[in-house]
Amino acid sequence: MLIAINLIMTVVMVVLIGVILRLPDYIVKTWLEQTKNKNAHEIQIESYFKQLGGKQQQEILSVWTDFLTDMDNTAEKYSNNSPDGISKFKQLIHNTVVYGSDRTVKLLSAYSHFVYSGDSDGNKMIVYVAFIVSSLKEDFSGYEISPLTLLKLMIKDYDDYKVAYKKCAKEIEEEVGDNSHAWNNGN
Repeated sequence: MLIAINLIMTVVMVVLIGVILRLPDYIVKTWLEQTKNKNAHEIQIESYFKQLGGKQQQEILSVWTDFLTDMDNTAEKYSNNSPDGISKFKQLIHNTVVYGSDRTVKLLSAYSHFVYSGDSDGNKMIVYVAFIVSSLKEDFSGYEISPLTLLKLMIKDYDDYKVAYKKCAKEIEEEVGDNSHAWNNGN
């Protein structure tokens, strides 16, 4: 009887050791499969949006960039003074939400909240737009560029307002909760 119990205990121990030894391998395989499925899903979504709206993405980025490169004319075009300015701006917001990443939509939301709050800080508004352009550029092309670099490119007296722009950039990063990008590398 004692021999049978020892034999059963030995078999149970061998099976248990076998399971324990194979467990890490099973966990790694499961994790790899989940990662592959997640990546394949993300690639499929990205491919779908690129096929569906490549031209529209270019237009969205172009319009937002116009806010930086031709501020006066673009602001007039999308203002209350233009017959269809508000509807054009709503369509731009809509398209940005449809094609933008989570980060871009967070920036757009913070920007919209800022605009609707009636805050008149023009520097911060310009920095918001630079953040949106920077984020869209990364969404559509994969290239990261600092919003401050964009501002430096477009604003002649950038150095006079550099401290204010950096302060605004820091506030925006805190608002959207994303300081993982090289956004503040622009001088």
